[in-house]
Amino acid sequence: MTKSKYLRPGPMAIGILIAVVVLGALYLAIRKPPYPVDLAEVTRGPMTVTINDEGETRVHDLYVVAAPINGRLTRIELEAGDPVIAGRTVVARITPLDPDFLDRRSETRVRAQIQALDAMIASSSMRIKQARAARDLAMQEQGRLETLFNRGFATRAALDRANASVSANSAAFTEAVRATEAARFDRDAARANLVTPDSQRSGRRTLEVRSPVSGAVMRLPRESESAVAAGTPLIEIGDPRDLEIVTDLLSADAVRLKPGTPVLIENWGGEKPLNGRIRRIEPYGFTKISALGVEEQRVNVIIDITDPSALWAKLGHGYRVIIRAVEWESRDTMQLPVSALFRDKGKWAVFVVEAGRARLVPVKIGRMNDERAELLGGLKPKAIVILHPSEKITDDARVEAR
Repeated sequence: MTKSKYLRPGPMAIGILIAVVVLGALYLAIRKPPYPVDLAEVTRGPMTVTINDEGETRVHDLYVVAAPINGRLTRIELEAGDPVIAGRTVVARITPLDPDFLDRRSETRVRAQIQALDAMIASSSMRIKQARAARDLAMQEQGRLETLFNRGFATRAALDRANASVSANSAAFTEAVRATEAARFDRDAARANLVTPDSQRSGRRTLEVRSPVSGAVMRLPRESESAVAAGTPLIEIGDPRDLEIVTDLLSADAVRLKPGTPVLIENWGGEKPLNGRIRRIEPYGFTKISALGVEEQRVNVIIDITDPSALWAKLGHGYRVIIRAVEWESRDTMQLPVSALFRDKGKWAVFVVEAGRARLVPVKIGRMNDERAELLGGLKPKAIVILHPSEKITDDARVEAR
């Protein structure tokens, strides 16, 4: 009987093979798969740090035309956007108010007052005649005594008494005349209370209020016909081509800026951001309640739009924009996404991917904006970092690109 060409494996070899297969399957079953992560690269390039907030456009010089007198305002025919010319365009017409009607009791009281004043005038007229007669008599007596004194038949004392009598009677006469005139004026004032609206309609003049400046009508606080008091706002006028932007920044942010700082104006409705420049940071802060109910100290910052007006011609007064004031910028700096950073033992750190594993690396960070952070040390350009690392990512953990 011939021997077989191939040798059969022994029981030990079969056992070893089975053990290897089982261990391999167990290793594959218990080992952790690599975590899928988002990756980004450390780069060099321009970077800008801005202070962002909402702003509102407004006309640089807004004129509020108010009623100069109490009267009845006729309906304003102008509409928002209509052009006006300084000193020529009539923006409002005001007619003096009619006097109010008197009730019966008030009218009776006024008529009685008029009758009393008529009687007072008649009495004063009699006193005028009496005072005139006394004055004339005193003047005659003074004339006779003066003649006698010059001839030596009257004393100086008698002449002095005559002169004093003339002065006293002249004053009494003047007083009577003035009292009569005052009574007549009081009577005229009382009679004015009896004037009715119908008796005043003829001869009333309408006051025309003209525009103080050239521009356009911005807003009409009062449009319909109504009675207005002096000082009531009637119309607002401004030049829509002369716009500025006002934004109220946190006081801690405002002190980091200065006049002349460039500003990007976004979300204004155009395709591209507009360029602006801070003109003034107001020195007076104010308290404002945020949407979360927190008290904040705010400061108004005024911004001029530096782009040609043709680019933003559709902007108007009171439009909402987003401003991005440039606090710091660099044309070439090493940077990485802010989402890769986290705090480790009180310092900034990132996870760097090397050979498919995450490596914890502390880094030194400078300025930051909403998306990027300035990298001052710890990594080299083109290093791969993990974005939004979760708690599952640890040092030496296996990772793979999502």
